[in-house]
Amino acid sequence: MDETTRFDVSYCTDPLFKVNVLKRINNVKCDVCLLSENHPVRYGEFIEKVFKRSIIRVHYFCLLSGQNIPQNGISSSGIAGYKIADVVKSFPEFREKQCYYCRHPSAPIECAQTGCGRRFHYICGYNNSCVTQFFGEFMSYCEQHLPKACRVPVNAKGRWCDICFEGLPQVTDANYNPLSIIRTRCDSECPDGLLHRECVQRFAYTSGYNFKCPLCWNKNFRQHAAECGIFVPQRESAWEREPGAFKDLHKNRCTATTCALANRRNTTTQLIGCKVCGGQLMHKLCSGVTDVNKYLCSVCKDESFVMLL
Repeated sequence: MDETTRFDVSYCTDPLFKVNVLKRINNVKCDVCLLSENHPVRYGEFIEKVFKRSIIRVHYFCLLSGQNIPQNGISSSGIAGYKIADVVKSFPEFREKQCYYCRHPSAPIECAQTGCGRRFHYICGYNNSCVTQFFGEFMSYCEQHLPKACRVPVNAKGRWCDICFEGLPQVTDANYNPLSIIRTRCDSECPDGLLHRECVQRFAYTSGYNFKCPLCWNKNFRQHAAECGIFVPQRESAWEREPGAFKDLHKNRCTATTCALANRRNTTTQLIGCKVCGGQLMHKLCSGVTDVNKYLCSVCKDESFVMLL
């Protein structure tokens, strides 16, 4: 836990939870795992909380997955319900525990499989096919003991992600991770889609309470996603939090900063909406996409994670 000396960091502040979300980090380590990687989609936001004369910095998913870190406060206490005193008191419980993968100390997670005993950092677990299930007791499992939902064989040959339409990792790839692909099979009516795990996590950040299968819109997909390590924040959707988010539903006008068809008549029938939220109506020409089914508005494409908590 650092004193109030500032490092070379760039951050934005969440006024509701009174925490800073670090965006650019240099020589700053998470006080839970003692690692410095910063990748919000994979490891949760890197959060800084100033209290008294000290600063505590943590990956949000390190808090959620740490088995000895209790969440005893209300949502606005400490860091999203984690009291600072409780977080600090938990350090001796795992500080000397060595990570099975990187061999470094301060591994707060233990595989939930009886008799396993492997411990790891959330970051190392993510990069080595481990999973933390973001529901119930937030159980974690090493790559040898993945739950059944995470071990369904996937044939991604010739397939692409049904969110970003980019190629999927193959079993033969050197960095292949069985959790890098999420299936959509919600029920018999749902297409057998395949999605990048990071694409699903970004979609979950954006959707919040409205998170559902991107193919069949079944909300039962939430449970399957949580079992496969997807964190769904308890908050309104990004498009509902955006000021004036619904203003373009009441008018047929292109929302592009500079509309290429502004001086033409009868152009409203050419408007398209975001494939996720349906908002920010825009002419196909102004959107810059060749396929109208790939248009994403600025909110869904570049969601700010400052409201992650």
